[in-house]
Amino acid sequence: MAIFDELKSVGKVLQEAGKIEQYKQILEAQQELLEMQKKIQNLEKENTELEGKLKIKENLIHGDNAYWINSESKKDGPFCSRCWDVDKNLVRLHPCGNPAYYDCPNCKAGSVMVKPELNPPRTTQSYYDRNPYI
Repeated sequence: MAIFDELKSVGKVLQEAGKIEQYKQILEAQQELLEMQKKIQNLEKENTELEGKLKIKENLIHGDNAYWINSESKKDGPFCSRCWDVDKNLVRLHPCGNPAYYDCPNCKAGSVMVKPELNPPRTTQSYYDRNPYI
């Protein structure tokens, strides 16, 4: 960085000339410059993350108890609705025993039916249907 190099060379000249007070001021200016550089890097990182989340939000749709990313080529998902709604974290749901149900490995919110077409209908009978004496 050009400014940092200039401050360094000015500081060296001041130190050699015995101007201790001015040299201290140059060191303080260098320290402030480094702190501002770190702040700029953090803000750029935060800005990149927010732009990514905004892009995701534009393509995010809610359906079948989960979020899905609707892109031109395919529908990606399912993603946990609780994790996105509360924390803005896009966490992919994992299938569990029944192919219609998925679990979130992050929040452990419980099984969510995201593919109702894969859930077979129940074929159980009630007690009253089986007992002819009632």
